Amino acid sequence: MLLFLFITFLVMNAITYNINIFLIGKYGKLATAILGIISCQKSIFQFINFAKRHSLILIFWFFCMCFTFYTVLDKGLNIQLIQNNILFVVFIYFFYLLSLEFRKKYFRPHIHFFKYLVIAMNANFVFWTFISVVFSFEIWHTLEDRSGLGLFYENYLQLGIFSCVAAIANLFLVMKRVRNREFYLVLYFLYLLLVILSNSRNSQFILLIFTLLSLFPYLKNLAINYLYIILFLLLGGFFMFFTSEYLLAEDISGFTTGRSVIWYYIYEYYTQTSIFLGHGIFGLNTTILENNISYNYYFQRLEFLYFHSSYIEVFCASGLVGFFFFCAYLVKFLKRKKQYFLVIIIISVLLGGLFESFLVQPTIMISFLFWYFMVSIEERRYRVVSTKSKPLIGI
Repeated sequence: MLLFLFITFLVMNAITYNINIFLIGKYGKLATAILGIISCQKSIFQFINFAKRHSLILIFWFFCMCFTFYTVLDKGLNIQLIQNNILFVVFIYFFYLLSLEFRKKYFRPHIHFFKYLVIAMNANFVFWTFISVVFSFEIWHTLEDRSGLGLFYENYLQLGIFSCVAAIANLFLVMKRVRNREFYLVLYFLYLLLVILSNSRNSQFILLIFTLLSLFPYLKNLAINYLYIILFLLLGGFFMFFTSEYLLAEDISGFTTGRSVIWYYIYEYYTQTSIFLGHGIFGLNTTILENNISYNYYFQRLEFLYFHSSYIEVFCASGLVGFFFFCAYLVKFLKRKKQYFLVIIIISVLLGGLFESFLVQPTIMISFLFWYFMVSIEERRYRVVSTKSKPLIGI
């Protein structure tokens, strides 16, 4: 029930046609998380175990909080900024407790999680699509020079994220050979079509990576065996590119749909300050927007500026030291994860995070999936023993 409610409120929070639907989603997801923590929290030892297992991400969060209060002292009270940074760990802890509940109740908790996730997403898809048809929502949207299918979302990018997560969940169940997998395969192709029609390139990229790694064992083994080298080269190359004036080149700006210009403004800002200085999650965004709004036409139409890269958002939130702890956390838990399908979900989202800011927003659908499996405990493993009386022994 908690999972169904949370998914429903996540969907509603992105429906901006109606302010009431949006607000119900916004506060409903928080209420669900708080209710989940209250109902699932059985002992203080749960939090202690969470803190021990995830100490690196808590250190990153500590840096974010310190820099948040520094920003508030420097620029004045900002309630939204404080909320963003406090709620980051609240939602992640809720995901941890939710995963413990699935582990307690089911022999194969991850499969049951995906089954319930598919049910929740299918129910929301059918209901809100029906509402959009009945009330004649505009279902095709244009952003800049791109158009895409939005259905019940006013922004087609949101439909891309929704459909990407649903497609991943269905393909996971197909690859795990669960009962009625033909049904899940049909749903996978349905949501794959929606991802394509949405014209959300980041969602298409994430789903492409996940599908390739799922269907081709060689690519999967290659990605997992050389994961740290690949991530190091990607991040290293990304930050070398990030500190280059080529970011302002017209062809680079066009290829990245303006992202490179935003990254250059951030690079320019840090040449005048310290790379060890953070501003809390989304603390620097308003400053970059205001400092460059007078001569950037794109900025003049924005109420809030996202940096369109999760790693730049992490760096700007916690400074260089906090960024190091965040990356160390990723490496540590990818090394611990033994189930290949969970690893390739995480890898796919991490690669998508190069060009979108969702890793610091746990309540975006794709980042919910990412953080749920980052904080979840591995399923129990069993082995067959050559004893007639005790054929299965848990280890």
